[in-house]
Amino acid sequence: MRLQEQALSTPLPAWLTQPQGAAADWSAELLQAGEGIQLSSALRSPPEPAVTPQGRELTVTILASRALGEAQLRDLFAQAAGRPDVRIVFRGVAPGESLGAFIREIHALLRQARRETDSDAVPRIDIDPHPFQTPLVEAAPTLIATDGAGKEIARVSGISRPDWLLEQVGQGRCGDLGVRGSTVAITEPDLIVELQRRLSGIDWNARREAALARYWEQATFAELPVADRPHERRLDLTLVAQADVTLPDGSTVIQAGEHVDPLEILPFRQRLFVFDATDPRQVAEVARRGAASRTEGRLPLYLATRLDRAAGWDGYRAVQAALHDPLYLLTPDVQHRFQIERVPAVVESRDGFLVVAEWPPED
Repeated sequence: MRLQEQALSTPLPAWLTQPQGAAADWSAELLQAGEGIQLSSALRSPPEPAVTPQGRELTVTILASRALGEAQLRDLFAQAAGRPDVRIVFRGVAPGESLGAFIREIHALLRQARRETDSDAVPRIDIDPHPFQTPLVEAAPTLIATDGAGKEIARVSGISRPDWLLEQVGQGRCGDLGVRGSTVAITEPDLIVELQRRLSGIDWNARREAALARYWEQATFAELPVADRPHERRLDLTLVAQADVTLPDGSTVIQAGEHVDPLEILPFRQRLFVFDATDPRQVAEVARRGAASRTEGRLPLYLATRLDRAAGWDGYRAVQAALHDPLYLLTPDVQHRFQIERVPAVVESRDGFLVVAEWPPED
């Protein structure tokens, strides 16, 4: 039944799953990075290596910056287009720039490059600050060749052609091959550092409190009528197997067409109390019956159809204190499964059946 998942305290607060302000802007953009651009090499499979004449498997990472200018970037894109052994990496975005704006600009350059080369092939482009960090790279373009294990074999700055570096490695050259052409200073700050800077300016405690306050405005409650007379009904949970159920060793434990009673396999030793937590009578009655249930060895679980929105979390904690146990919200699937029609009600196993009993609350 997974009732524990429905606890009011279980879901992640909105300040984590639905951030606001600068954090919201960036988290949304991080999730919607756009076709052909990834945020980190860790988010996708590694490049497919090229094999040198000596049999070495190598990949090439091109460290780029928009400071190179549109013409040179389009040339880099053309060099890497359609090559699974080459990727182009940017360290981050410009200060104050949104990730969406960065991606839109890169996409525009990609479209121009494809028109110029009359090719549908696209390069692999990442935003990943890690290749720029050890050792620190401040000049673009810089090419880094790595082997199949990710170990750096050689690097060079000022060269745009990946094949040049692969040829050098194929001839036995390795290590830092120096600066072989013109370079520019990388203008984009480290993406991780920039994110940390932006996030550090957010008052998370205030966000959390606001999100918790909003919960009660958005919570969905079940509006069930109050029972006006005692009533019981039995639920038949018997299932008919639609196919054979087998174990890993091939043995059949349940045959197709066989009737299976879940209560015979997993006894139901709990008592579910369903009630309207805005009604003091129902709270008091359920608390009393729940305490008695525990002395009988039946674990009580409390499911509220409604809570006082105006009282918010203070009201929720007050009801939970009266019950001396966790309080959950009744969810539509649980309501449907146990056919809860009126409150207060209790669901328990009795004489091999699941019984739902409703009763009118006492004044």
